[in-house]
Amino acid sequence: MDTRKTSAIAFIGILITAWLMVFVTQVEADTSDEQQQTLIGEWRGVWEGRFYQHSAILIIHEIDTARAKARCTYTDAHLGEKKYPVLADFTPGPDPKLEFKLEGNEFNFVLKKSVLQGAFKGYRSGVYMKSSIKMEKDPKK
Repeated sequence: MDTRKTSAIAFIGILITAWLMVFVTQVEADTSDEQQQTLIGEWRGVWEGRFYQHSAILIIHEIDTARAKARCTYTDAHLGEKKYPVLADFTPGPDPKLEFKLEGNEFNFVLKKSVLQGAFKGYRSGVYMKSSIKMEKDPKK
């Protein structure tokens, strides 16, 4: 009799554990898909500078979660409005991140509450500087 109860309790425990694993996996997949749809599109903002400000556009074309990469195009008024194709490192999570280097400069972006917050470290006109940007998604794109 004790063996039946133990077996039944163990079986129920296994079913509950399996259900929880499927549920958690599904929630993570939904969140990742939702994040991708939120990130994909055209983002616009203005880099904050001590002596000047300039506009920038980041277009996120697609995200490959299996390779942890995002195919993007970056345009910066300071760089002469040239369009730079970049393959950014993508880190999913509650605040997904995009990171890439362009002409030796580091660009880091984090999505927080529908705002893409960016950070720049590198050289502008021969001077090392750091700058930040808050980008909003262009609803038309």
